[in-house]
Order: sequence, then structure tokens, then C-alpha cells
Amino acid sequence: MTETTLADLQKRAKLWREDITFSEDVLGKPFHFRTTWGIFSPEKLDDGSLMLLDHIDFRADDSSIDLGCGYGVLGMTAARECPNGEHLLIDKDFVAVEYAKINCKNNGLTNAQVQLSNGFNDVDKARKFSLVMSNLPAKVGKEQHYLYLLDAYERMEVGARFYVVTINGLRQFMKRAFTEVFGNADKVKQGKTYTITMATKL
Repeated sequence: MTETTLADLQKRAKLWREDITFSEDVLGKPFHFRTTWGIFSPEKLDDGSLMLLDHIDFRADDSSIDLGCGYGVLGMTAARECPNGEHLLIDKDFVAVEYAKINCKNNGLTNAQVQLSNGFNDVDKARKFSLVMSNLPAKVGKEQHYLYLLDAYERMEVGARFYVVTINGLRQFMKRAFTEVFGNADKVKQGKTYTITMATKL
């Protein structure tokens, strides 16, 4: 078995420090992405986000927020599919935010803004949304999930929809939490790994 030398690793590291670029179709149209190691799913779009996007009812006038945007695919898709609205992408990871900004710019999405924020903490309190989307991480804790839901409820217009994709192990929790906060929960789709749940602000 050949051992990897320090020189080998240093050579590879030069490549690892370079941006990763790829193109992928989303809802039948191409997006071009620039990413880096250290942010979620850097080499291709993750299956959970793609599943979620296939089941969101995008409306031309929607104004959306992508909660925990990563390098931006949910918010970018909303900006393209809902051209009459304004779209905000937020993440608590400053590296993800920088790449989401690059990707929005490179794909010509002038109706999308990207902002560093831990949940809704730094989002303008006067701003209202008709669509909230999130690929919710499993490991942040249920307390943080409740904070996301409660803060979203305060920023959503009447009739607004909140879509989440989670691993299947969280589907019962999401159903309960959505029902507690919004008074309703709809399981939109369940696959082998992920479940999409939606609530409406009544």
C-alpha cells in the first residue's frame, strides 16, 4: 500500500483551494454554480433541495426567503420562477453567503439579495414574505427549528406558504411543530430519504 507523502498532499491542496464550478439543470433550465470545500454539497446539487424544488408551487408575484441558503439554489430558483417578486437568501455561514452572492450575480438574478443572518435575527423586521423555503439541517436541534418557524410566522403574509425538506426521521416532528405554530401541516411528498412538509399562514 502506497503512503501519501506531505508533498503529495501539498500538491493536492493547491487544487482543493480552487473554486469548484459546475452547471446543473433546475426545473429544466440551467444554472451555473461556483462553490468551495467546506459548504454543503459543493460538487453537485443535493437531492433534498432538488426534490423540494420539484414540489414548490412557485407564483410569479411571490417574494421569498431562502432560510439557510448555502450557495443559493433555492433562492436562485425562486428569483427566476417568480420574476415579479423580491427574494432574500440568508445563511449564518459567511462563506456560503459569499458564494450565494457570486452565484446570483453570475446567473443574472437582479431580484435576489443575499445576507448574512443567523435565522431571521438580522432580517429587516418590516419585510414580509409570501414564500419561505428551507432545507432544514437535522443537527441544529429542535429548539432552533422552533425558532425558525416562530420567526417565519411573524414575517409571513396571510396566505404565505412555508416549505421544508427534511430527512424522514424528522417528518413527524415537522408535522407537529408546523401544526403547533401554524395550525396546519401538509405532507407534500415523502421519498426514501426525504420528506417535504408545507404549512400555510391562515
